[in-house]
Amino acid sequence: MIVRVLDKVVFAVLFIITLQVPILADHYRQYLNGYYDALRDEVSSSSVLAKQHGFSSVEAMLDSLQKNSEPVVRENASMKAARFAQITTLEQGMRKLEHGHYFEKLVFMASPSQYETLKRVLDNFSPSVPLTPSSIVFSLVTAILLNLLIWTPHFCYCQVKKLKDRPKRYSYR
Repeated sequence: MIVRVLDKVVFAVLFIITLQVPILADHYRQYLNGYYDALRDEVSSSSVLAKQHGFSSVEAMLDSLQKNSEPVVRENASMKAARFAQITTLEQGMRKLEHGHYFEKLVFMASPSQYETLKRVLDNFSPSVPLTPSSIVFSLVTAILLNLLIWTPHFCYCQVKKLKDRPKRYSYR
């Protein structure tokens, strides 16, 4: 009896947790979108600056700045180049979070390269319930599978114990 109640409680907790993944993915996408917009604005302003000073592109301007004799100018140019290189990665991440299925979103957010961003998103996250049927179905299926995974050792143990305790029948012919 206690095991059955505990099984239901574990399933309910798992279901509530798995329901948070689509909501968290949406918050994560919004966070990345804001960062992407700020980065895109910085690239645009750098592009205008590069054209004003006769450079063919932002990359050409940054290459020139990285050859400057002042260390602070070189370091600033390197930092900008690194940030500008993030745009492609951000676009891929936003695509996964926008169009990917439940598990793609979960794997992307849980990847080690995303830990810092995930931590910042979780700081402002408040649990809620997703409203899309696909999110609810994926959460339900995931909760069922995790629940089975958690309880399988217990149920196997009970079956083995039941088989061991069963009286043996021998037939003599």
